[in-house]
Amino acid sequence: MLGLDRLARALDTRMLSFAMTLVLVALLIVFYTVTMVNMSAISGRIDEINAHPYPVTVAAGEVETNLVQLRTLSDRLVYVRTPEAVDAVEDEYASIDQAIADPLATIASQCRSSPEKAAALSADYETLKAEQRQLIDECRDPAATDAEVQRLVSEQVDPLIGAMLARNSEIIGSSHQSFGALFELAVKACAETALYATVLMAGVLAVLAIFLITLKRRNAERDRLQKNLEAALETARHASQAKSQFLASVSHDIRTPCSAIVGLTEIAERHVGETDWVEECLSKITLSSHHLISLINDVLEMSKIESGRFLLNDETFSLEELVSLVDVIAQQQARTKQLAFRMEAGDVSGVYVRGDSLRLRQVLLNLIGNAVKYTEPGGEVRLRVRLERAGCVSPEQAPCADETLMLGECRRGVDFPETPCGGEGACGCALYRFEIEDNGIGMTPEFVGRIFEPFERERTSETRGIEGTGLGMSITKSIVDQMGGTITVKSERHHGTTFTVDLPLCLENADVAKPLPAEDAAPTLPKRVDFSGVRVLVAEDDEINAEIACDIVGRTHAEVVWAHDGAEAVETVLQAPDGWFDLVFMDVEMPNMDGLEASRTLRDACRREGRTQLVIVAMTANAYVEDRRRAFDAGMDDYLVKPFGFADVCDVMDLRLPARSESDGQHEANESAEPALSLV
Repeated sequence: MLGLDRLARALDTRMLSFAMTLVLVALLIVFYTVTMVNMSAISGRIDEINAHPYPVTVAAGEVETNLVQLRTLSDRLVYVRTPEAVDAVEDEYASIDQAIADPLATIASQCRSSPEKAAALSADYETLKAEQRQLIDECRDPAATDAEVQRLVSEQVDPLIGAMLARNSEIIGSSHQSFGALFELAVKACAETALYATVLMAGVLAVLAIFLITLKRRNAERDRLQKNLEAALETARHASQAKSQFLASVSHDIRTPCSAIVGLTEIAERHVGETDWVEECLSKITLSSHHLISLINDVLEMSKIESGRFLLNDETFSLEELVSLVDVIAQQQARTKQLAFRMEAGDVSGVYVRGDSLRLRQVLLNLIGNAVKYTEPGGEVRLRVRLERAGCVSPEQAPCADETLMLGECRRGVDFPETPCGGEGACGCALYRFEIEDNGIGMTPEFVGRIFEPFERERTSETRGIEGTGLGMSITKSIVDQMGGTITVKSERHHGTTFTVDLPLCLENADVAKPLPAEDAAPTLPKRVDFSGVRVLVAEDDEINAEIACDIVGRTHAEVVWAHDGAEAVETVLQAPDGWFDLVFMDVEMPNMDGLEASRTLRDACRREGRTQLVIVAMTANAYVEDRRRAFDAGMDDYLVKPFGFADVCDVMDLRLPARSESDGQHEANESAEPALSLV
């Protein structure tokens, strides 16, 4: 009791509330992370079953049935050798040969557990067909005796069929083991989820109990300040009302895709043998996962903005290419909701500008997505892009020193004049206007005045059920402000909304422009998928993530070694012969020694000892510009953002590793020159 009194005197109510919130958020994050990891593991196992054990098991069952029929037909010829019987057996052989071809091909192409046995099974069947042809010929030969026919069947045909049946049974057994592994994973995932849920509830109750006891004692000691305390609490309630609404909205919006993921996973488990049903469930799970990631990204991005750690990238890009890419994505969004999308962009042909192309695209897609979301089917959304004027300001609005200074602060390394250009474009900039117009449900004048405030959403009968966190417009305005532009909105209920974005963009030459990443384009196969002879070190402290990364890299036929942290990765590379490893996939956040320190240590050690500089690729969930810069500053060559797939790994390896000729039997070391670091 004395300890509680001291705690009450040491901490005020505000600090205790903040500490409780942190603890609750930490517990919720742990529970959510474990749940998602478990669901991801189960989903991955379902993918494996769908791609391998189920079709292989079905095909092996068909092969077994056909082999038994072949043995019965062969035995029949021992007792009946009439021409009619021989012709009938030959016809049955041909029919069974057609029926067994597809199952054998399925086993040969999809059997991962026993590929050697699958290949041997196909080879044995070719031998069996030759033996069957010999048996038919001998049965038709009048000079052949029944004893010779029986000897051929018992000594050649039947033993070969028996060996094929045994090998086929082994393939079925190995496939069944994959089913067992899925159920073990599901039981383990459920147990872990239940355990963490129990720990979470206990932690919540404990924190609440401490808070309530401490608050009660504090109120008892300060009865004379009760009225002031109530007034302060009332003020705090009003101040946090918007955030409370945001938390309620986020809770609902996050639970919606989570419920879909959990429910669809259970449905897929119950219908694991129905391929179409499982594929539909997996497709919907993927959509829900992407929606969940977008919600989390919005919250994290708003946190970055509020903490002042929001940075813009600086690169040259084609404005025409960016607008075309936005048009493609917007057309898909509008088509999904049965809307018409039209774009008018007459002043962007051949224009190259300098800035953050990803953020500009994010602004346009946010506004277009907002218009699509709040426009009813049959409506229309328009994007108009035009050159408003050359220079930062018009001749009537000189001076432009403030705007020029703001641009210079946002984009380091670019020269800006200190005097106004008078609207003649002498400053190297041009003001472009982007207008996004729709004929949707519109907004009330009251909400238009606060649309760019964080956590704000207009709640009417027409907007009920539309997903969102109330952060999109706040993020959009923050980006536009950071880029030195302005954004305004005009709206009328039931007549539509128009957003106008004015951005000063610095004009550049086409020869220094980089192609824009088409993140929403259809996926393409990597150029190279076979990296036999390449040695790769995967540095990852999380066992599940390490297993995934090693499996993906292993599919390229590269030799993979796993290091549990940065210190072990450094030790493994330096203890190996010079040039032994070609590439290191380095996690950034690791115990003992993180990925950034490990990369710096490896670079310094290789320079000091005269060793070959190997390729280091970061793999991390940190996707912000400043995270990439820290990685490249630490000596890393490339950057993979989790979650990544097989194609991403192949593209990085193809870019960073030279192709080896087939005649080269030795494992050659990479060139000793240090690779140039660049933002990719």
